[in-house]
Amino acid sequence: MNDKSIALFENVVTKYGWLLFIIIIILVPRFVISDYVVHVLVLIALYTILAESLNVLVGFTGQFSLGHAGFWAVGAYIAALLMLRAGFSFWTACVVSMAAGYLAGLFLGIPSMRLKGDYLCIVTLGFGEIVRILAMNLEVTRGPMGLPGIPSPEIGEFVFDTEKSMYYLCWAAAFLTIYATGRMRHSKFGRALMSVRDDELAAVSLGVNIAYYKVHAFGIGGMFAGLAGALYASWTTFISPDVFQFSDSANIFCMMILGGLGTIAGPVLGAFLLAGLPELLRGFAEFRLIALGLLMIALMIYRPGGILGSYDTAGGVKKIRRRRIEREADTNVT
Repeated sequence: MNDKSIALFENVVTKYGWLLFIIIIILVPRFVISDYVVHVLVLIALYTILAESLNVLVGFTGQFSLGHAGFWAVGAYIAALLMLRAGFSFWTACVVSMAAGYLAGLFLGIPSMRLKGDYLCIVTLGFGEIVRILAMNLEVTRGPMGLPGIPSPEIGEFVFDTEKSMYYLCWAAAFLTIYATGRMRHSKFGRALMSVRDDELAAVSLGVNIAYYKVHAFGIGGMFAGLAGALYASWTTFISPDVFQFSDSANIFCMMILGGLGTIAGPVLGAFLLAGLPELLRGFAEFRLIALGLLMIALMIYRPGGILGSYDTAGGVKKIRRRRIEREADTNVT
C-alpha cells in the first residue's frame, strides 16, 4: 500500500469516525434514563472544550501552561456578573466572556515572548492563582460565598434549564471547538504555530513572527476557555472560587497529554477518561486514583505521545536536540 492509499484510508477513517461519534452523542440521551450519566457527559463536554483550548497552547505551539483554570474562571465570572448585575442575555454574556478570555490570553502571552519551559509554567501557574485569589476577595464576586442564581440560556420561550437541554448545548459548543481547532491545525496559522513548537530558529528563518504567534495562541486558548466558563456558570447556576483551582488546571493538562498531544481527537478521549472514568470507578474509592496514576505512568513510558498521539508529536523537542547533537558531533569530527 503506497503513501497516497494510506493517507486516503486515514482520512476516511477520521471522517466517518467523527460522524459516528456525533451520532452517538446525539442519541445517548434517548437511551440513557439516569440524569446522573447525562450530568457526567455534560461535564465531559466542558472539559473537552478546555482540553482542546489548552491543546492550542501546548500541543500546537509548545507553550506550557499550568494556569488554564484562570481563563475558565474569567469566562465564568464575567458571564455570571453580566447576567446577574447588568441583565445581559446568556448569548451576549458568552460572547463578552470569550472576548475577555482572549484579552486575558494576550496579556498572559506577553511574557511568553521572553520565557519558555519551566519559567513560563511558573508564570501561568501564578496567573491562575491570582485570578482565584481575586475571585476570593473581591466584593463584586461575593468571595467564598460565590454567585448563586445564574440564569439559564434561552432561545425565545425555550429555556435550557434541564440536564438534557444543557447536554445538547454544551456538546454543540464542544463540537464547534473541535471543528475550529481542527481547521486551525491544518491552516497557515496552525502550521506557523507548529513550526514555532518544533524549532524556533527554523521558524524565524522562514519569516515566522514568533512573538505574534505565541501571544495569539494564548489569546485563542483563553477565548475557548472563556466559552467553557460561560457554559459552566449557566449550567450549574452557581460558581465559587473553589471550582477554579490549580488541581483543575493540572487535570486539564493531563487530559490533553493522556489523549494525545497536538492531536484533535486526543483531548476528547482524555476528557472521557479523566472526567468519566473516575465516576465509573467511584465504588473503588481511593483505588481509582491509584489506577489512574498507573495508567498515566504506563502511557508516558510506552506511548509518550498519548493514546492517539504519535512519537513525532511528543518527541519533537527530543528529535530537535538529537539533531543538534549530531550536527555538533559532525562539526567536531571535521
